[in-house]
Amino acid sequence: MKRAGALCLFGLCLAAGRVPAQQPPAPTPSPAPAWRPFQEFAFLTGAWSGPAESSGRIGGCVIRFGTEAGGSYFVQRGGAVFTAEDARPEETVEIVGYFAYDRVQRRYVATYFFSTGVFGTYDAEIGGDGSVRLVSQQLSNYQPGAKARIVLGKKSDTQLSFSIEIAPDGTAFVPYLTSDLKKK
Repeated sequence: MKRAGALCLFGLCLAAGRVPAQQPPAPTPSPAPAWRPFQEFAFLTGAWSGPAESSGRIGGCVIRFGTEAGGSYFVQRGGAVFTAEDARPEETVEIVGYFAYDRVQRRYVATYFFSTGVFGTYDAEIGGDGSVRLVSQQLSNYQPGAKARIVLGKKSDTQLSFSIEIAPDGTAFVPYLTSDLKKK
């Protein structure tokens, strides 16, 4: 009987020791790349050009985008030129805009400087389509209470609409400069 009990115990141990074949562990998805400032602006990087219009005047616009200062700023440089017509002299408007990421408030802000002497600080919003919309917090060297809006509208990876609108009284925006640009 001892022998039968021992065999039975041995059989139970063998049965208990059997483990069904295990599936290999599922591969863990690779982590998403870490977010880096200005990655939302990547499509803008490079040079753009196209026709421009301001108060009925037709001209041309050239803009360049890229990072500067070791990647701390995303910068727009360029401007528009309008030829002389109807006793109005040739007009050139140079534009420099610096985008920065406010790590405390977790948002983008921009400061734009214009060759007219006007400059302003802007809150930046990025639309679901990749477009960038800037609305001024304040303008300096311009009428008190005035606001400005700058829109970089992504039409495709190679087409961009660029517009500057001014609200002299701080309420209704009117177009100042519009341009349809193509990537060079």
